[in-house]
Amino acid sequence: MPELREAVLVDFVRTPFGRANQKKPGFFAGVRSDDLGIIAVKALLKRTGVDPALVEDIIVGTPTQLGEQANIGRDIGLAAGFPFDVPGLGVDRACCSSMAGAHIGIMAVQTGDADIIIAGGIESLSHFPNPVITPDSNLEEMAKDYVARWQANPKIFDRIDPTAIMGMGISAENLSDMFDITREEMDRWALRSNLRAAAARKEGRLKHAIVPVEGKLPDGTVAFVDYDQDVRDDSTLEKVQSLPPVYKPDGRITAASSSKSSDGAAMAMFMSKEKAAELGLKPMVTVKAIAWAACDPTLAAYSAYSAAEKVLKREGMSPRDIDLWEINEAFAAVSLALIKGMGIDPERVNVNGGACCIGHPVGASGIWLLGTLAHEMNRRGSRYGLACIPGGIAQGAATIVEREEYGAGRPAFLQENEPAKP
Repeated sequence: MPELREAVLVDFVRTPFGRANQKKPGFFAGVRSDDLGIIAVKALLKRTGVDPALVEDIIVGTPTQLGEQANIGRDIGLAAGFPFDVPGLGVDRACCSSMAGAHIGIMAVQTGDADIIIAGGIESLSHFPNPVITPDSNLEEMAKDYVARWQANPKIFDRIDPTAIMGMGISAENLSDMFDITREEMDRWALRSNLRAAAARKEGRLKHAIVPVEGKLPDGTVAFVDYDQDVRDDSTLEKVQSLPPVYKPDGRITAASSSKSSDGAAMAMFMSKEKAAELGLKPMVTVKAIAWAACDPTLAAYSAYSAAEKVLKREGMSPRDIDLWEINEAFAAVSLALIKGMGIDPERVNVNGGACCIGHPVGASGIWLLGTLAHEMNRRGSRYGLACIPGGIAQGAATIVEREEYGAGRPAFLQENEPAKP
């Protein structure tokens, strides 16, 4: 078997994340999610200068593959003007979809089956909202609205409580019990996440990652936005502590310590290290190890922990070797579980905030974490980073990357994005 090549991430961009709320529509409530994906893909091509004909696959993740999100990899390629012979692929692994798609692309590069891959994800939770499931939810009534999206085989429920399969909130409460995470700890983490995201925006740390996109503001005007809608710089601990539990009457998880439903897209370009040198592009990071894992669905939120353990073991590393972590805050409990269980320094985790305030556009979240990590590693000069994410029905994914001294080459990722209309 030929020796595996090294795969590098050369650029990453994303749209702002708009609020997905039926009562208070967000920036992109009237925008197709595939149009957001097209914007991100075009921004990648413009910054890198890569000829679309050289891209050998467009791999796009989303767990809701119908309507505007069906056949998504191929459709984005066609709509974005790629040559007809550039194929596309849609990937569904719940919240891990875009990281799973990146893994597929990374493996194609490593084995020599492709030189350049675009991998990313999209989601419109405005158009395809997820239900909030609690122990007293009427699943029969909910199923009437969601039967066209997902028809689980009833045999699954012979093994597992339906509330565990269909919603992660209860599993996050179970995770809190498992790691003895208090309401106070989650409230403080949620506040920290929001304030750090607000600071990152104010200090311009995200300007190289976010493409300004035309969206509708709350007053009805249309303008270019370059920030995430649910991040607020006026959050206080008192406000967070005043919120009621969401998933159990005596629970600890609130709206503040849960991820925000969002609309958005994120895309990354991977290629072999040799191809990057040939094209004169300086990589962001080199992929060192990838892993995916699964666990008991009643502890679905633990799947990020399982995947992180697996990828560390695969690379022969310990948590102490990792300089920066991006852990998807589907719930604050996920980050806190890894911090407590693995002994991670909290100052290395989600340093620019996380999904508790920035948002969780499900199909895009995995690649958002990886791209955010790569940008921050370059800003700080960090060596190793790990991104991990838990997913619905208890599947997680994780990726370890290394920032190396790449020598000559143009850092496309340091070029600011130009505004784009859907």
